[in-house]
Amino acid sequence: MRSTPLLRWLARVALATATCVAGAALATPAAAQTSGSLGLSSLSFASKRVDVREQSVAVTLTWTVRNTNPDAMYLSGSVRLRMAGSGPGAYVGTARELHFWLYSSWEGVRFVSGDAQESTYEYDFAVPRYGKTTSTTWLVAGFHAVDDTGATLNLEGAQLAGHRPWLKARTAVDSTPPAINSIEFDGDAPYRFVGNHASVLPYRATLHDAQTGFWKGTLRLAGPNGQILTAAFETNLSSWGSDCRPQSIGDHTMTCRFQLDVPAGTASGVWQVSEVTLFDNVGNQTTVVPPTTAPVTLTSNEVVSVSDFSANPNPVDNWTQHSATRIRLAVEGAQNGVSTVRVDFEMAWCQLDGSEPTVDPDGAISIGVTVFRHAEECVVDSVLVVDGAGNVATYGRPYGGPAPGLVITRVVNTVPPTASAVVLTPTTVPRSQAASTTPTLTMQVTTPVAPLRGYWLHLYDSAGNVVDGSGGSAYPAPDGTLNLQGYLPYGIAAGTYSYGFTLIDESGLQSSYGVNGQPLPDGPLEITITDD
Repeated sequence: MRSTPLLRWLARVALATATCVAGAALATPAAAQTSGSLGLSSLSFASKRVDVREQSVAVTLTWTVRNTNPDAMYLSGSVRLRMAGSGPGAYVGTARELHFWLYSSWEGVRFVSGDAQESTYEYDFAVPRYGKTTSTTWLVAGFHAVDDTGATLNLEGAQLAGHRPWLKARTAVDSTPPAINSIEFDGDAPYRFVGNHASVLPYRATLHDAQTGFWKGTLRLAGPNGQILTAAFETNLSSWGSDCRPQSIGDHTMTCRFQLDVPAGTASGVWQVSEVTLFDNVGNQTTVVPPTTAPVTLTSNEVVSVSDFSANPNPVDNWTQHSATRIRLAVEGAQNGVSTVRVDFEMAWCQLDGSEPTVDPDGAISIGVTVFRHAEECVVDSVLVVDGAGNVATYGRPYGGPAPGLVITRVVNTVPPTASAVVLTPTTVPRSQAASTTPTLTMQVTTPVAPLRGYWLHLYDSAGNVVDGSGGSAYPAPDGTLNLQGYLPYGIAAGTYSYGFTLIDESGLQSSYGVNGQPLPDGPLEITITDD
């Protein structure tokens, strides 16, 4: 396909957009990084001072990008707004990322005019009412642009000073730190394997700040031997995602989901949230000890463990109905018996049958499992064992532990379906009645393992050519009787014809009879079309 100007432009649009998205996630560089011919002609707020003590006021931010490369056809980029901190180059609070595209208006950023060589954009910035003091400064802290030829422009901090990208606001004072509503383990079960590799613990926190809103926080977990684990989480208003999001538009309550890294070799035992430190968007800080957070247990399976995972029977015969089996776990090192056994599967083709685990004569723990009909296999995804002293062993992906390696499979079918006592009715049909006649093959079907799934039925002329065919699902009666109905094509010529058919079971095995198949004991299935 020839490359047209439109196709080349669309390809450049895709490249520029992807590069802009990647660039928005880069760390802030210490110096300007410029490649090509991009430049920032102007960037300024419509007002330099505003009073927002009574209510938020929108101030328009306008910027113009130039490009001296005449071959450029597309442009995109981002603008980052920050609240100024207490020192030079310091910022406080959540960054606000504004993304812009040539010819497009999106999420409050408006394309005003221009082309790839010079274009102008606007954004109405709703200046927040609250600050750390009665005077708050907002700055354009970063500017990024990229065109479809690969030219880039990155300006940070002081490199933007020549454009006077600042706005001073008289603000109400936010003196109240954020509060925590709840924090909890965000997984299915509060257990994780550590061993000789790193792991993670997922958490979910619900936070509240009614004035400037939540900015960032730190979670601390205290464990055995005085060990401490920490995790940081932060609000990110970029369109590309964030740890923390408001529960609804305009809501001051945030839900944060984040992970706490657990290094290899971390001590096994019970880990409890010891404190949470929170900051709001002007830097007000609070440190709290959540009173009701459930603990998390880390383990390396060094006390209690499972030395063997098996199932009996395995494989199972579930071709025609649900099948029962029992998973066996050879548990070692358990103290005061076993209090909890949990087994989960990758897919819902198997489930525990609801009965209580039992102890087999050899000491293994045995658990009843139902394998549903049609399931080709059931992979054990995870196993959790807790002994009477609270020691834990974890296996499988959800816990970050070693894989159980147990798969319950289905009995392999090697015997195809068979047909016997096949009868064709009628065997003679006048040509004038052929179109309204339904020849029927009645037979006995035997399926030793897999049930019958479908069939093909073909009508052949005396030269072996197919003159009609049909197929579909096939369900024999409980006694094995199966009726296959054929058709006689309109305008069929007088003569002798023969039927051949194929039976297919649910495993895919098949048997063919008649023409192009194995012979039938009672001879060929012939039907004669007579002249009227």
